[in-house]
Amino acid sequence: MNRWSYAALPVLLLACSKLLTIRVEEESTTVVEQGTLLEDIVGDLGFEGFMALDISESTELKNQGVEPGDIKEVFLEELVLEADGDLSFIEELEFFVESEGLPRQRIAYQTSFPEGETRSEMVLEDVDLTEYVVAESMDITTEVVGTRPEEDTEITGLIALSVGVTAKGACNQVK
Repeated sequence: MNRWSYAALPVLLLACSKLLTIRVEEESTTVVEQGTLLEDIVGDLGFEGFMALDISESTELKNQGVEPGDIKEVFLEELVLEADGDLSFIEELEFFVESEGLPRQRIAYQTSFPEGETRSEMVLEDVDLTEYVVAESMDITTEVVGTRPEEDTEITGLIALSVGVTAKGACNQVK
């Protein structure tokens, strides 16, 4: 090592002991089919892409050299619905996180879907998702109250998580 390497070593060690925050984004799309006379009530939106979400496998974390043991805290930062049509067929919508051996918890909800709106930001609950993220699998499910739309409606759910990780993985990349 040259003298500059020795001078940088304390700074590197200090940086490697701090918690870094990485934003992880996922997207899932579903189609809510139009209602019929016999079937009019919506029960689940079916965001299959959020089922068995594996945050530890995300590109954002892998690019930083993060391994599952480096994850120290995870919080929902944003959950937004965008549709190709009016969302007012939904009256209430709740998102839950689930994992085997852990309690089911509500992580986001919305009780207002004004007519004509095609985008809705969910109200977020302050839930630390770490135990769910590092579990073998994590599911994000929905419960919906409303009626089926007059025509098929494609809805995209955008979820952003703030993942606090040890800098160990990133520091290992530097070494």
